[in-house]
Amino acid sequence: MNILLAFTFALLFQVAPQTVDKKSPINIQRLSSPVTIDGIPDEPAWQEIKPFPMQVYQPVYGGEMSNRTVIKVTYDDKYLYIAGELYDSEPENIVANTLYRNRYSGDETFAIILDSFNDNETAKWFFVTPTGVRVDQQISNDSEGGNSFNRDWNTHWDAAAEITEDGWFAEIRIPFSSLGFREVNNEVIMGLITYRWDARRAERHIFPDIAPEWSRGFTKPSQAQKVRFTGIEYEKPVYITPYLLGGFEQSNLLNTSGDAYQTGTDYVTEAGLDIKYPITGNMNLDLTLNTDFAQVEADEAQINLNRTPLFFPEKRQFFQERSDIFDFNLGGNNALFYSRRIGLEQGQQVRILGGLRLAGRTGKWDVGVLNMQTDRLNSIDQPAENFGVYRMKQNIINQNSHAGGMVTNRLGFDGSYNIGTGFDLLYNYTRNHFLDFKTATTFDNRTGSNLFDQSIFRVNLLKRSSTGFYYDFSFIRSGDQYLPEIGFNSRFDYTQLNLELAYGYFNDPESSIRIVNPSLEGSAFLRNEDQSIESINIEQSWEIELKNDTEFELAGGLWYEDLRLPLIFSDNATVETGSYTFYGAEASYQMSNSRQVRTSISGQARTFYDGYQYSFTFSPAWNASKHFEISADAELNYLSFPDRDQTEYLHLFRVRSIAALNTHLSLQVLSQYNHLARQVGTNARFRYNFSEGHDFWVVYSEVSNRELNRITPTLPRFENRTVLIKYTYTFY
Repeated sequence: MNILLAFTFALLFQVAPQTVDKKSPINIQRLSSPVTIDGIPDEPAWQEIKPFPMQVYQPVYGGEMSNRTVIKVTYDDKYLYIAGELYDSEPENIVANTLYRNRYSGDETFAIILDSFNDNETAKWFFVTPTGVRVDQQISNDSEGGNSFNRDWNTHWDAAAEITEDGWFAEIRIPFSSLGFREVNNEVIMGLITYRWDARRAERHIFPDIAPEWSRGFTKPSQAQKVRFTGIEYEKPVYITPYLLGGFEQSNLLNTSGDAYQTGTDYVTEAGLDIKYPITGNMNLDLTLNTDFAQVEADEAQINLNRTPLFFPEKRQFFQERSDIFDFNLGGNNALFYSRRIGLEQGQQVRILGGLRLAGRTGKWDVGVLNMQTDRLNSIDQPAENFGVYRMKQNIINQNSHAGGMVTNRLGFDGSYNIGTGFDLLYNYTRNHFLDFKTATTFDNRTGSNLFDQSIFRVNLLKRSSTGFYYDFSFIRSGDQYLPEIGFNSRFDYTQLNLELAYGYFNDPESSIRIVNPSLEGSAFLRNEDQSIESINIEQSWEIELKNDTEFELAGGLWYEDLRLPLIFSDNATVETGSYTFYGAEASYQMSNSRQVRTSISGQARTFYDGYQYSFTFSPAWNASKHFEISADAELNYLSFPDRDQTEYLHLFRVRSIAALNTHLSLQVLSQYNHLARQVGTNARFRYNFSEGHDFWVVYSEVSNRELNRITPTLPRFENRTVLIKYTYTFY
C-alpha cells in the first residue's frame, strides 16, 4: 500500500520530462538525499529528478507507447544511480525467465549504456531484468562488426528489481570507479543511452531519440546523449583478489607396451592473486600471479566443413577489461593479437606464471600494455615464453576517426622469437562512410627479411548503415612470411577481394514486417604465387524481421574451390585435389527470445565439391521457470560423394541446463556429443556468489568415450576427468 501511495503521489506531482539536444551536454542532477537500492525508486530524492523524454525505437519508430516508461539518472560523489518505472497493464505476463547471473533469456530489460570516456566508439552496457539478474558487457567499434560486443566482461555494480501490480521497477547503482572517465576543469562528459525493452510486445523505449538507421543503432556510442557531471571525487579503490584451488585431474593413456590404457591421477593445489589498481580515472593497472581459469565456461564444440581453421572466442576474465584497445582486426576473425594464444597450446593449458595489463586513456591517447609469462610445457616440448602486446591509438580529424599502432612479441626461452608491428587508420570521411586501413608486419626467427612478404595490408571502404543503400568493400593482401604467432590468420599468402551491396527498408506501420534487408555479397581469394583462384563465393540473401521479434533469412549461393591438397573430413569422407564448382540454398527461422518455449531452425542443401551436403540445425529452449532453463542444439550434417561411394555423418548434439535458486546460487551443466569422435564432453559449474567479487566454485569436467570396442585396445570409459574447487575473495 505504501508503494502504491508513493507512486500515486509521483504521478500527480511528476516533474516534466526534459527536452534536449543530444549533441549539447545536459547537466545530470545531483542526488539530494540517500536512496536505498531495493528496486523501488520511491524515496523523495527520486521525485526531484527530471525524467528523460522517451521515444519508441521499435517496432515502429516514433510510434505510440503501449505502456508508460519513466527513466531517471542522478549521482553523488561515488556512484551513478539509474531508476526505471516500467509500467505494464498486464504485470502478470511480464517476461522474467531466469535468475542466472549474466544470463539473458529473452527477459524484459532496463538498461543504460555509458560512453564513459566520451570517445564515441566504446561504451559499457549494464542492464537488469525483472528478477534482478544483472548483465554487463563492453561495446567497441561503435557497435559495428561481429566482434564489437564483449559479453564476457564483468565489473562491480549493484541493481535490484521488483514486480508490482503496476508493472516492474528497477534501480541500478554503478561506482564511478567501475566506469573510468576523463575529468577536465572539474567536469566529466559522458555519452548516455538508456532504454526499456518490453519483450512481450517487442517494443523498445529509448533515450535519446536515435533513428533505427543501423542494425544495432540503440547501442551506438556515437549516437549517445552527452551528459555532464561536476565535482566527482574519484576514488582509487585497490581490488585484491586472491584465490585458492584444489582438486584432481585423471587421464587414461596407453601404457608403454601399447596394449592397454592406464589411469593416472594428478592432485592439484594452487594459490594465486589478482590486483586491480586504477592509476587515474581512465587508466587501470591489473596484475596477476599464478593465473588460473578453472571456472571459465567450456568452449562449445564446432564442426569444420571449411578449409580454414576454427575460431573460438576468448572467455577468460583477465583478458576482457578494455579488450577493445587491443583490437587490431584484419578482416573476419583475423587479427594481429588473439589472446587465446596465451596459456593455450595445441589444446592444452599452459601455466601462466603471471603478468600485467595497463589499459585506458592518457590525454588524447588510448593506451594498452599487456605482458604475460608462461611456464614450460614438457608434454609437447613447449618452452617457457613471454608474450607482450603494446597498443596506442588517438582520435584524429573528427570524433569517429582514429589512427594508431601496435607491437606484439612472443619470445621463447629457447631463443625463438616472433614480433609483430601494425599501423591502422579509421577515417570517417562523410556521415556514415568510412575508410579503414590496416597494415601489419611480422619478424620471425624462421623467416627471411623481405618486408613485403612479411606483411599484410587491408583497405576497407564501407557505409555503416542498415537502411537505404549501403556497401562494404575490402581488399586484403597477405604475404607468405606473415606469421602472427600471437594473432589469428585463417589463410596464408593470399589476396582477397570482398564486396557486399545491400538495401534495407522499413515496411508500413500497419504491416507485420518491420524491416527487410536484401543483400548481394561476393568474395574471391587468389594465390599470390601465381595469381590463380583459390576460392570464390557469391551469395544473395534476404533478411526479414517481423515486428514481433521473429526473424527469417533466405539465401542462395555459388562456390568455387581449387584444392591443391586433399580435404579430409573423416576416414570415410575426403575430397581429392582439383577444381570444384557447387551451389545451394539455405533458410533459417528464429522465434522471439521472449517466449518461454522457443526455437531457431536452419537448413542447407547444396552440391558440395563432387558430392552433396545436407545440413539441419534445431535449437529449442524452454524456461520451465525462472529457476530452471534447458536448451539444446542439434547440428546434423550428411555428406555424400556417390561417385566415390563415400558417405559421412558429422553431427553435434549439445544440451545446456541452467538452475538458479536465486541470483547468488546457481548450477550450469553443458553436455556435448560428437558423433564422429563418439565422445561426450561434460562441463558442470556450481557457483555460490556471496557478494560481488566473493565466489565459491565447484567445477567438474569429463570427456568420455562411446562404443569402446571400435578399436584395439579397447578404449577407456573416460579419456580425462577433472574435479576442482575454487574460492575467491576480493578485498577493496
